[in-house]
Amino acid sequence: MRPLRQLLGRPPRNHDAPVADSEIPQRSWNTLSTLQSGAVADVDDAGVIYPRIRPVAIEVWFGYGDRWIRGGSGDGLRQTRLDGLPVIETRQKLDDGDLVSTAWADESGGGSGRVVVELSNETNVSVVVAIVVRPTGLVAAGTMTTVRAVDSLIVVDKLPLVELGRVPGAVVTAIDDGADATAILDQLKLDEPTISGESELVSADGRASIAAIIPLTRGNVRQIEVLDGREEQTVAAAPLDTVQAGWKAHLRGAPDFELPGWPKHLPAALMSSLLGSTASIGRPLGDSRWQPADDSIRAVALARVGLDWASAHIADALLADVTEGHIERDRWAAMAAVCGAIAGSPEGREVLARHGDAVAAVAGHGLSKARTPNLVQPLLTAIAAAHGADAASDAASIRGIMANPEDGVVYARHGYGVAPESEAAVRAELERGAAKENGKSDAEFVGFAMAASAATSFEYEPLVPLRSLAGSTWRWGRAGAGDSPHARAALLIGLVSLSASESQDEDGSLVIDVFPGTSSRWLGQNMSVTNLPTTAGPLSIALRWHGERAAILWEFGSPNEDNEGQTLSVPSGFRLRCSRLDPAFASSERSGETLLEVPTALIAERGSASGGASSRSLL
Repeated sequence: MRPLRQLLGRPPRNHDAPVADSEIPQRSWNTLSTLQSGAVADVDDAGVIYPRIRPVAIEVWFGYGDRWIRGGSGDGLRQTRLDGLPVIETRQKLDDGDLVSTAWADESGGGSGRVVVELSNETNVSVVVAIVVRPTGLVAAGTMTTVRAVDSLIVVDKLPLVELGRVPGAVVTAIDDGADATAILDQLKLDEPTISGESELVSADGRASIAAIIPLTRGNVRQIEVLDGREEQTVAAAPLDTVQAGWKAHLRGAPDFELPGWPKHLPAALMSSLLGSTASIGRPLGDSRWQPADDSIRAVALARVGLDWASAHIADALLADVTEGHIERDRWAAMAAVCGAIAGSPEGREVLARHGDAVAAVAGHGLSKARTPNLVQPLLTAIAAAHGADAASDAASIRGIMANPEDGVVYARHGYGVAPESEAAVRAELERGAAKENGKSDAEFVGFAMAASAATSFEYEPLVPLRSLAGSTWRWGRAGAGDSPHARAALLIGLVSLSASESQDEDGSLVIDVFPGTSSRWLGQNMSVTNLPTTAGPLSIALRWHGERAAILWEFGSPNEDNEGQTLSVPSGFRLRCSRLDPAFASSERSGETLLEVPTALIAERGSASGGASSRSLL
């Protein structure tokens, strides 16, 4: 392999050309994914399924009486993510009950994934279901040249697309005119029998469409599958409860957050979506602003919640991109943040050792620009993992020699806090974001503001924009699109930053400051975080209020062990603090509880805000 310094001069890899924001449809969707396949399909806010394998749409319509009802339309539409997981339930009210469509992704034996859709009739009437396949992609037009129904299969362009689970009672094909599917369904007379069997249509301009009808009596449940194009699925579809249990098992070691007003399942929604995006390195669907280095925020977010294998997987690809010259030098601050984030895990250190030259380049760049102790120490640990302790000792001498306040904005976005010389730059970035027309509706800005408020004098209350952005399924748009892993990562980093931050004191000891982003609006409300990864071990901590004073309870678990069973390096001393509530509190005990003093500063802020908008608030 050519030396890194030569490779860095190469032009960037030919990634997909950016799409202008104005060309992206203003859509909302959630992504269905698996750990092996990554993104498998997307479900929009009307329950329409868009498989990633081809640009088509699978719609569910219900026939009742003499009319067709689109599943997910009208005032009776409700949609949610079950337990925050990538399982999308769309309910359409009919009379005294609901017609329900529940979709999730599953492995099919070949790693490409499929979508399982469970249809249930919770009303007291019988209906029919029309599965309509149309040449319409999520963010671009699709094509369907040949459609046919064979037994229980809908076949598109000679590849099986939908398994209906039974031979349909009726099939109709039509040329899609771009309007809704009623133009196809109107060819079916609900009160007249239609002969079932093989049906085929060929459209030279790719506008073929097809609808297949199956009954759904009251109290009945049927299951269809959106396939990956193979003739035979080698693995039976896993039932819904098994899929949910699988996702929960992968999240079991991750932290659990209880912050005032925070939606109960939102952390699970953020983390499960990030896990599902791990296998899909590259441009997210509909994201016009994506650059290769943008994936750094995904790697950092996963590391910050202890999902180390997923973080290391993304970091491995990013550092390979650095070596190949695909990431420009002006994005190296983000790459340095990734190195610091993964340096504390065995999986991360394996990646760092494998990409030694790239680590030396970006971590050295980060050290020369950064003075923030909670970034500097992880960078030195990363260099030690890649090149040994002597190299880390030598690298320490370049700390902050070319400090650039603008780089502090990058490190704040990644949740590493802010050095004093960077506060002005971070404050300016916060004010610019808040002043933009869409500033408070941009999920990544909300995440950045959450992280920055934990490290600066700004008070930021995220709940209003969080709830206005999230919708019932907690999707987070970017560039006018739908489910963005980068937006979810920014919010997760912000959530961790509000919960705890790490730094080094003047004597070199570790300082863990809990709930540093506490808002005056949170006074008197309980807070807790369990199993939050820290250098001193996983931390569980809670605040329980007694009048105007909060009792703080904490416990550190055992520090992590590496692959050889050796305990990782932990500073000989550490102090637990809660400076936002009680600046005088400090403890070096690994577990305990105590009653904090009355948080007079926050009470004063709340009183000031009640008389007018706080000068330090972004809301």
